[in-house]
Amino acid sequence: MSLSDLMETLQALPSEAPVVFLTDEGEIGAGYHVTELKLSHVTSIDCGTRIANWSEAALQLLDGANGRHMTVGKLSAILGQSMSRVSGLATVPLKAEFAHGNEGMQLYGIDTPELTGAKVIVRLTQLRAQCKPALEMPANQNLSSCCGVSPQSQCCG
Repeated sequence: MSLSDLMETLQALPSEAPVVFLTDEGEIGAGYHVTELKLSHVTSIDCGTRIANWSEAALQLLDGANGRHMTVGKLSAILGQSMSRVSGLATVPLKAEFAHGNEGMQLYGIDTPELTGAKVIVRLTQLRAQCKPALEMPANQNLSSCCGVSPQSQCCG
């Protein structure tokens, strides 16, 4: 999901509906705060020694302790202003940064917002590390030959 995808979905929902972000551990506390939206340009080298370049965005959320959940209208205004001021922010993959209790921040995928009753639920899904060469390996090839822990593993550098 990109920031523009998120905005497009939100704009089709009632502007006064509260937006509730939800992880496997539960709801992000009412009164949460959007601390920043950031655009990052990444250069990486994977375990197969391949270099990759890409851009990605992060929506950082501060857990709330009191107050009310932000409305669709307010969140849309924050996202819209951010997209207009940071070139390239709208179209790159978007993830969320968050930690319940604001300690031990984690990176999450963002699911499509859904109107559930009178509120909009945005589910944040946990991400995991992945071996990129293994992801590109043909389905009939044995993954253990690539991603094993032995020095004989074939794809890892």
